[in-house]
Amino acid sequence: MTLTPTVLRSDKNDDGLGLVEIVVSMLILAALALAFLPLLIQGVKQSARSSTLATATQLVSERMALAQSQGPVCANVAALATTADLTDPRGVVLRVVTTTGACTGSTTTISVTTSVTRLDTSAVIAEASTLVYVGS
Repeated sequence: MTLTPTVLRSDKNDDGLGLVEIVVSMLILAALALAFLPLLIQGVKQSARSSTLATATQLVSERMALAQSQGPVCANVAALATTADLTDPRGVVLRVVTTTGACTGSTTTISVTTSVTRLDTSAVIAEASTLVYVGS
């Protein structure tokens, strides 16, 4: 019994990816990355600004709470008038200025204002005022 050879099939079965497809996909990914790069940079800058703003707001809030806890003695509230330079976690130097109104004999409230200024840009980041009851 003799076997007759069958027609050989050519193996043109391309199941995988070739070099050209990989290079094209890498170029498309690089173009997308370049398109989103400005958005990423803007997000990082906004995050840094938000961190500094949160620190300044916390400093103002703490000074306001301290002023309200000092009443009803006028001298204690007036002693809060200070200026201090602090550095936030990112290394930005902030100046915290607290001013108080004058204590007079007939005063029943005294104004307290706290502001936080960024020293590198001289921009006021946070500011608040309150009235504190003091005894007559």
